[in-house]
Amino acid sequence: MNSDYKKFALSRRAFLGASAGVGTILLAGGLPIGLARAQTGSHLRFGLSSFPPNLNPFEYTGTASLTVKLLIYRGLLSYAADGSVRPELAESWRQVDPVTYEFVLRENARFHDGSVVQAEDVKFSYETIAAENSTAHLRKDFQIVESVDILDPRTVRVVLKQPSVTFPQVVASGYAMIVSRNSSAPGYVGAGPFTLGNIDRGSAIQLQAFSDYYKSDLPGVQSLRFIAMPDESLRIAALESGDVDVIEYVSTQQFERLRNDKGITLQSVNGPFMYLVFNTEQGPFTDPRLRRAVGYAIDRDAINKIGFSGVGEPMGGLPIPDGPAYDPSLGGERLGYDPARAQALLAEAGVSTLTIEFLSTAQYAQHNDTALVVQQNLAAVGIQCKMNLPDWASRVTQGNRGQYHLAVNGTAGAFNDPDAVSAYLEGGQPPSYTRPYGYNNDEINELLRKGREEMEPSERAKIYGRIEEIALQEMPFLPLLWRPQAYALRDSVKNFGPLPGFLVFQSGLRLEEASLV
Repeated sequence: MNSDYKKFALSRRAFLGASAGVGTILLAGGLPIGLARAQTGSHLRFGLSSFPPNLNPFEYTGTASLTVKLLIYRGLLSYAADGSVRPELAESWRQVDPVTYEFVLRENARFHDGSVVQAEDVKFSYETIAAENSTAHLRKDFQIVESVDILDPRTVRVVLKQPSVTFPQVVASGYAMIVSRNSSAPGYVGAGPFTLGNIDRGSAIQLQAFSDYYKSDLPGVQSLRFIAMPDESLRIAALESGDVDVIEYVSTQQFERLRNDKGITLQSVNGPFMYLVFNTEQGPFTDPRLRRAVGYAIDRDAINKIGFSGVGEPMGGLPIPDGPAYDPSLGGERLGYDPARAQALLAEAGVSTLTIEFLSTAQYAQHNDTALVVQQNLAAVGIQCKMNLPDWASRVTQGNRGQYHLAVNGTAGAFNDPDAVSAYLEGGQPPSYTRPYGYNNDEINELLRKGREEMEPSERAKIYGRIEEIALQEMPFLPLLWRPQAYALRDSVKNFGPLPGFLVFQSGLRLEEASLV
């Protein structure tokens, strides 16, 4: 390893293991920039909604973090612009039998330290994700893996414990990245289109085109600078003035303004959803009657009107995308606004008044506005909320630790399949702010397993109908509405747009194609 790369690795480790905050500027050593691949002098500037808490490729720390990670790391598979699964570090793959997959690696795939991507790196990465003490977002998903076998340096075989209709989607996830076996947390080395450059703590992250990226015509720009702009009004002003080229997390209240701005294009996908999670392990919401009371106390139409300008879609069941494997009529009674029923459930639980710890964040308008409506709705039935609105990094940390009774969340499933609800309902997963704290239901766990094994869509629909029926009774998390996820970009930016449906949070994949004219 040369001296420049040692400097880079030290800076990189210091950042990847740290939480966001104001500190010193860390400088990376000079790595080659892919001038031949990118337009000369093309430097794309992206207004990021928050500074990433860390860049660990396996951990879930929000979409802003994922956007950056998707450019530094790559997995065996990923997603094309239409949402279909495509080869990535693997040049080809096949399903040998119901439980066996083989992947052939690209001959020209290299990590940022110059080493060749090999089957041993795949084995190392997948075993790291599945390890007993792993904090990986997909740890539970990888428990289905029986073995990762090296057939030769470029060929790896993954054998599952049982069939899984969604395993290729898991492999394509932005949290199933392949890292060098010669690296370790927090300084994992990836093979993405960009290398990590200068880091201005709490403010900006500089990426540089990787000269040895396996796609010879990409990335489309020489460098990409992520500038943390938690205040949406500042992000929009920077876009309008030309100080940045792309911004994320455009609230619905700003849609009309940006659509009327000359030289700016708004691109939106109605894929994410808003929901509430309960601490089911400690506090008042260990009682499912109180959780259901909250469910009936919430006016989803008011949240949609006040928080999302009426362009969202209130949700009465689980956040499952339309498709042949899901039939909402099989899921039992749908949720609705019924304050009288909420008060009856409170009385049944022996509660007349209740004060709870309510966690959200003021950093994102959709979270803050949702929290304010929920606070008013709950006060109307006798539940008082002690509001906690920290910055995003603190909100993630507190959520992961279960430091709340009730919390606001907004996210999207990992892939466009009913099994995506496993991330929020299945027990045995590492604690995450994205799912109810401490929840575990053996029947749901077994049904989720059967849903992954079943290949017939109509039979899968019955399984997920029963899962939905149980979940709406126990209500460990409370679906609210589907909402838009929007990006705004200057017309000089070409070849970038959001991925469809649940995949919208992985739209950072497409930044490798982005160019400036």
